[in-house]
Amino acid sequence: MIGKDTSVSRRGLLRAAAGSATAVAAGTAATGAATAQEYGGWFTSNARGGAVDNYDGTTVDRTGQDQVTIQVGSQGNGGSFAYGPPAVEISPGTEVVFEWVSNTHNILVESQPDGAGWEGYEAIENQGFSYTHTFETEGIYKYYCEPHLSLGMKAAIVVSSGSGSGGGESGGGVAVGNYDGWFTSDASGGAVSNYDGTTVDRTGQDEVTIQVGSQGNGGSFAYGPAAVRVSPGTTVNFEWVSNTHNILVESQPDGAGWEGYEAIENQGFSYSHTFETQGIYKYYCEPHLSLGMKAAVVVGPAPSGAGGDGGPTGTVGGGISLWEVLFSGTILLGMLAPIIASFYRGEDAGEVEYEPSFGEDDEETGTGTPEAPPEEPVAEIGHDDYDPVGTASLIVVYFLILLGLWVFIYFVEFLGNGPTVIG
Repeated sequence: MIGKDTSVSRRGLLRAAAGSATAVAAGTAATGAATAQEYGGWFTSNARGGAVDNYDGTTVDRTGQDQVTIQVGSQGNGGSFAYGPPAVEISPGTEVVFEWVSNTHNILVESQPDGAGWEGYEAIENQGFSYTHTFETEGIYKYYCEPHLSLGMKAAIVVSSGSGSGGGESGGGVAVGNYDGWFTSDASGGAVSNYDGTTVDRTGQDEVTIQVGSQGNGGSFAYGPAAVRVSPGTTVNFEWVSNTHNILVESQPDGAGWEGYEAIENQGFSYSHTFETQGIYKYYCEPHLSLGMKAAVVVGPAPSGAGGDGGPTGTVGGGISLWEVLFSGTILLGMLAPIIASFYRGEDAGEVEYEPSFGEDDEETGTGTPEAPPEEPVAEIGHDDYDPVGTASLIVVYFLILLGLWVFIYFVEFLGNGPTVIG
């Protein structure tokens, strides 16, 4: 299903005008507004809807392209509640294709340049839908998703006839920023323990090897290295060094077309792909995503003045996920269940005081050996002495523990699925 905005493109005329001094000055002014004002605080916690966690301060430069794609409902803000990228700069006359990649989202316009007339797309749509609009008027367009504004689902488009804001992938290279938090505990799958903030530089090599199932994330659940930079045209050999892994693509540059490798394979298998399109490719292992088995390939040289690898500063050592907390809590509850049940039933194992007794002759002299205490009769517990409510409560507690363990093992460990937020 496609929603089409029928605005007429004037790209040819605007490109010709872009060469004049007036157009350059206008482009510089528009770009400066985006950088200096930080979008008027639109992406911060002080603005309506709060902070946007998939915005790292970078405005992606897409100037000079006829068509640009923005994902609606991509990963971010604690789920599928983001626009990707959240901030992009384009040239006047560029057609922007908004593609829904998850459900129940729309596009409402917060602000736009005078006379622009962009109406957004108010209807709630689901995965597979797309809508296009051609942006002609220069300036900053801010927009958001009405159902998920409170989660931070908002973004901005800068329309400028300049040569880029300098806040994105400038200098002819590919800037990694912080991989939009891909390696942190906030992203799907949690933190990646074998990622130390370094992007390994393998540029200039014809072939590069990445191990699938190397040591990391508590076992053989890592890609090694987790983040690597290669040159366009490099062939990457993915070599399986342990069992039951695959490669699913989370995101990639427009037009790249990498399909990953969906089939589950074991140690000794290998798969190769030649990366041509510059940009960042994020991928993961479906069976072990919940353990943090994910990685990234950066294709293209580092931006000039980047100062080396300059990798993201993600969380090192792994974060604690919701499922880990639930699992640990279930085990703790199982250990405490008997104690809780005993208090509930009011059992009290009181101590019996023992006083030694003496014979009559010994009482007069104060000497002698105390007699042994009489044996207490063994009382048989009858049916009426049981507490059926307490017993039933204990059975229910253990049943819930077993149910929690089953959910964790089947849905999280086996299928690699985390909790899903609907709506």
